Amino acid sequence: MKREQNRSNEEWVSDLSGDGDRREAALGDLRRLLMNGLRRSVGGSALEDYVQAALIRITGGLGSFRGDSRFETWALSIGVRVAVSEMRRARWREVSLDEMVEAGRLFPAEQAVNHESNQLMQVVHEAIQAGLTAKQREAILAELGGAPPDEVARRLGTNRNALYKLVYDARARIRQAILQAGWTEEQVLGVLGGR
Repeated sequence: MKREQNRSNEEWVSDLSGDGDRREAALGDLRRLLMNGLRRSVGGSALEDYVQAALIRITGGLGSFRGDSRFETWALSIGVRVAVSEMRRARWREVSLDEMVEAGRLFPAEQAVNHESNQLMQVVHEAIQAGLTAKQREAILAELGGAPPDEVARRLGTNRNALYKLVYDARARIRQAILQAGWTEEQVLGVLGGR
């Protein structure tokens, strides 16, 4: 039986928080656990990179482990999230900002399912086109297109926090335009819920 299967949650945290041979052994066991788990779930040529990034995230976040599940389950879930995020980032790395923005366009790619949905989409479209700055428009459309925030921030020449504020302000302007057009929050939720 492998050593990592014999460790309790407390032993994992203690060993990884310590130093010397115990820490090195625990890191080696955790690395093997991640390699095996990620190989089965995500695979790919960047597996070593995913494992390394996951190790950094896990060891840096030991204080957030609450023990609600087995440590191995918690660590593997972090590993999978790290790998998926890295794959998503890689997918968008070579996509131009214009292509990101185009991916988030609401018209004509997204067809409304009824008249009420069409009216709401028109208000949103107009708010994006006329109510936002060029940078807000690029950020919100890239986000709608599914581009990862880090990549959008890099393309806009800003950082993630500034991008968050930019998108937050853009959403607030869109919300205000929807309310000024006479829509209530209940109506919007009704339309969106029916899509």
